[in-house]
Amino acid sequence: MAISISHKPSTPCFVADGVEYGILFTGADADHKQRVFTFDLYVLNEEQTTYETITVNLLSYPLIIANNTWDSHKIDLTDVILPNTHRYKISPSSSIFGLAAVKLTKIDGDSVSLDTNYNWCLPGASTGIKTSSSDILPDTEHPFLVARGNEMGMLHFYRTELEMMKHIYAIISSAYINYAIETDNRDKDSLDLDDKLLNNQSLYNLVGISLCESKQYAIYRDANALYLLMEHDGWARKAIAIDNDPITDETHLIRWTNSMGAPEVLLLTGELQDISEVTEPELYIASQDLRSTIRKQKRNTITTKYTLHTGYLTPARIIALRDMLSSEEVELKIDDEWISVSVTADVKHAVRQREPEDFELTIEVLEQTRYPKPNRTVYPLPGERSDLLQDNNGNLILDNNSNTIQENG
Repeated sequence: MAISISHKPSTPCFVADGVEYGILFTGADADHKQRVFTFDLYVLNEEQTTYETITVNLLSYPLIIANNTWDSHKIDLTDVILPNTHRYKISPSSSIFGLAAVKLTKIDGDSVSLDTNYNWCLPGASTGIKTSSSDILPDTEHPFLVARGNEMGMLHFYRTELEMMKHIYAIISSAYINYAIETDNRDKDSLDLDDKLLNNQSLYNLVGISLCESKQYAIYRDANALYLLMEHDGWARKAIAIDNDPITDETHLIRWTNSMGAPEVLLLTGELQDISEVTEPELYIASQDLRSTIRKQKRNTITTKYTLHTGYLTPARIIALRDMLSSEEVELKIDDEWISVSVTADVKHAVRQREPEDFELTIEVLEQTRYPKPNRTVYPLPGERSDLLQDNNGNLILDNNSNTIQENG
């Protein structure tokens, strides 16, 4: 058969951007008959512990483009691969899990070698990030798979946000011949890159930077900045500013799968209020005779809900907030446990933001229960309050979100 691939997914491709093949038949094989295309998918098993190969057969007719001219078979694999991609995580063998790969192996039952290698598909969308061999990032763009906006060419994270993310992922264009990491308190020459940078074994472009404080990897406890250095006619720096957590009487963490398939965390400083709802009572007849009817009530289901003020957010963090609200996988940390939740909010704000803005989130715990575990943990204000602002009567002075204000700002 005279067959060629007119187009196929780039490596890497992002699944939400579309995973499509174009198979072109020419010469005697250029007809309009239905054909069966066989693909091997290299995907995580159900437990997401190891990869396995599954086979998928798809039927396709060639398309008519104009004047009854038959064009190539257009085969869209997006809906097949999408359920087989997951939030990035690091496996025990230090490989990056969450991706899927696809390869064309047969046409009408006959083996073909048009696809010499697997094509790697990343979860989420590229949102414009550059991956091709010729792409050199401009100063205003970064390679990290995070939803935050740049502020003066730099990303800003609180220290706890990075610690809870554990790893931050980046796409390194193959136009760069080398890459490294450093922080403001360590020189890149002293770093053993094998300890800090994790690669997908078959995909050079995707790297994971370890942020685990216990292993003293990237944030080094007291570091104020993390730099990813990429070499092309000299070293280009892409920076992450690391800020200490704000000192307030309430801080809350929300983790989600962002639009590029990576875990991301927001630290919020507003007041959390419990607004849980109990279902209407369901009554049933327990016994009945000529003179009386005895009814009883079933135990009601409790839907655990909260409202949470974000605290004042900068434009870069509002971008992350909007991404979180559209995520299919969101968790709130409650009593040192990540709980799956649904989050909604009105995020109306000025396009040209002149001052930080606060938003109220409505958070619903996805698991409903008839027998909830009481939250017995109480977090009182500290006994020593000399560093908190007080009025002349000794009352604590609060900000608009009911957070105590530190005396020195």
